[in-house]
Amino acid sequence: MTETAPFTTTSGRYLSTLIGLWLPRHGWKIALPLIAVAAAGIILPDARLILVALMLLFIVMPMGMSFLYTYYMLTPEARRAILPKQVMIAPGEYLRLHYLPSEKPETEKTDETDETAIDTFPVPADETIPWTDIRRVKLTSSAIVYILNTKRLQFILIPSSAIPKGAILTV
Repeated sequence: MTETAPFTTTSGRYLSTLIGLWLPRHGWKIALPLIAVAAAGIILPDARLILVALMLLFIVMPMGMSFLYTYYMLTPEARRAILPKQVMIAPGEYLRLHYLPSEKPETEKTDETDETAIDTFPVPADETIPWTDIRRVKLTSSAIVYILNTKRLQFILIPSSAIPKGAILTV
């Protein structure tokens, strides 16, 4: 069993990993209409089709990306990424996510009290993900991504800096 150092992942890092996993699966669905309209505009000498291709590129595609953000990033499952945690990895058995309290800066002293108030959020209960719920493990240059076997694309992102040297993390 391997235990990582405490870490957290930024939402930007999570989104970039999500896009890197999502585009190879579904990117052709976005690119195909754009390429078809642009090709038709080039083959038929009609500037209106080129204009339609540019409208698809600059208007419709950002709306699609905002849908992607809303569909994946605003889910309860995405909380796994942004909360501080430690992960216990037992290859072939389970991943256990142990959530840690958030480090919030202290607020300024108020006139009413002499003590400083600290904003605290409840720490979620630990989660255990059985190894059978992991579809595959993807190694990147800066992280290990455990892709879960769910209908919606979900994954656990563990930065390489949090993993002890010489740890065995896959089976």
